[in-house]
Amino acid sequence: MIYRSRNVIFSVLLVTVLILSGCAPGKSAAVLKDGNREEVHRIAVFPVFNETSDQQAARLLREKIQNALYFKGYPKIMAQFVDETLNGEQVKEPEIQDKAECSRELGRQMQVDAVLYCDLQESRTHYYWLYSPLSVSAVFELRSARSGQLLWRSSYSTIKRTYGLSKDSLRLKGAQVYEDAIQELVDQAMKGIPDSSEVLG
Repeated sequence: MIYRSRNVIFSVLLVTVLILSGCAPGKSAAVLKDGNREEVHRIAVFPVFNETSDQQAARLLREKIQNALYFKGYPKIMAQFVDETLNGEQVKEPEIQDKAECSRELGRQMQVDAVLYCDLQESRTHYYWLYSPLSVSAVFELRSARSGQLLWRSSYSTIKRTYGLSKDSLRLKGAQVYEDAIQELVDQAMKGIPDSSEVLG
């Protein structure tokens, strides 16, 4: 009986600590290469480099990056157009591995000013008793399509915690915050990219 009471007290304390820390924001770091600033009007979004097994997160990331750029005043360059250029043997495999060379080649083929790359480094969910943390992290890079130089870089990670009495409940709640976590990554990262000069007049 005493052992059970101690377990209950420990569980209550654990949940309390998790609730208090559950809203802690992720950390971001953005570096704008001041010496490499160029006029950028058209940005192509490269397919996400996915270091995880989560294909849905990679797809959502790319879509949300495109939408974020569009609302900043950059014309939307369809992902299909980028993919067809990459798959149409116009860009060779070694060039894809070399971001600088790939950026220059895409600039020549697609008449864009810059290429935005995203590396999805983590997207995983752990299930514990009463709670489940979802961890997502990514690195974003913007490279000149003329020189291949790095213009801007940002990394961001976030953890979304859900609470429930069963694994099914945790899975349902996790699905509800999943897209929010991806959106937060993009929103925080895109703060480092200025609005299009066309929007600014």
